[in-house]
Amino acid sequence: MRPHLLVRAAGALLLVAAVAACSADTDRPDAHAPQNVLYRADYPFYTSDDQLFERASLVVQGRVQPASKVVRLVQAAPQGQALPAPVEAERREGMVVTVRTVTVSRVFKGDVKPGDVVQVKQLGGKLDGVTYSEEHGVPLLDNGQYTLFLETYPDQPASLLNPVQGQYLVDAGNGLRSLPGNEITTSVNRLDTLADR
Repeated sequence: MRPHLLVRAAGALLLVAAVAACSADTDRPDAHAPQNVLYRADYPFYTSDDQLFERASLVVQGRVQPASKVVRLVQAAPQGQALPAPVEAERREGMVVTVRTVTVSRVFKGDVKPGDVVQVKQLGGKLDGVTYSEEHGVPLLDNGQYTLFLETYPDQPASLLNPVQGQYLVDAGNGLRSLPGNEITTSVNRLDTLADR
C-alpha cells in the first residue's frame, strides 16, 4: 500500500490510497499485471438545495459530451507548509481525473451562458494501464442530461460539490432526479426561485 495523501479539492479533504491487483501467480508477480488505485474522499455534506445553491459558484443544466480525457492533475504545494516526504512524493505524482465537457443549456448561477461549454473533472479514469476509481463516486454518463452544482477554479476544470449531491439527472419532462443516497430534492422552478433571490 502506498502512503496516504491529504489534498484540498472542491471543498473536499481527499485521502488517496492505492491498491495493486494481485497477479495470478503470487510467487512471480508480473510487473505488467493490471493495477487498481482507489481514491477515498470525504466531501462536505449538504442538507438542503439552498445550501448546495449557496455553496456552488456555478449551477447549470447541460449535456455531457461523449468525448472525455483522462489526465494526471498535480496539486500545488500548500504555501508555507512542509509536507512529510512520502506525502510530498504523492502530491508530485498527482491524482488521475477524468475531464468531461458539458454543453450548457440553462444557467441558474454563474458566469456562463447557454451554448457555452464547461469542463468538469471527477476523480478516476484509466491511465497508463492503471484503473483509478473513487470510492462512492458516480461518473457522469456520456450524453447524459444533468443539473450540476459546481465549484470553479481559475486554473483547472470545475468539480462537483459532492459526487452524489452535486448532480441531478434531467428526465424527459425536465424533472430533476437525485441519485440514490441523496435525499435532497429540487426542481427547475425551485432553482429559478433561488436564482431570483
